[in-house]
Amino acid sequence: MLGREGKGRKDSGKADKGANGKELQAELTAELRQLRRLVRDIGESFILRREGEIETLIAYLAALPAGRVRAEAPAWLRMVRQLKVKPAKGRLKDVKDMDRLIGELMDVLIDAQEKGKASAPRKSGETMVASPPLEDAG
Repeated sequence: MLGREGKGRKDSGKADKGANGKELQAELTAELRQLRRLVRDIGESFILRREGEIETLIAYLAALPAGRVRAEAPAWLRMVRQLKVKPAKGRLKDVKDMDRLIGELMDVLIDAQEKGKASAPRKSGETMVASPPLEDAG
């Protein structure tokens, strides 16, 4: 059977000498059901991680000064609106495009936040402390 990590056992490709067709059919059915569970588990984990990243993007956006948002938001809106997906089809291409978009938005929002901190006027004697980078939850 498939393991928890999704690795199957090594198989020589030859059918067991003592197994009949019904036994092999039942074994393959069990493996396919396990594969189905793996698809669901991996899909749910991916969804949860990306939803968390989107919430992080929203928090970054909320922390930006209004002037920076006014200057940058039109380009960011174009990036999001250019995403063309067909959710009903469940295409891997769409998942990759959304993943790429989330990564790009994370990069530009982090850059915008860092630029905002660097250009903010400081009081004399005040030192800047950079916020720690976010770690990938996955």
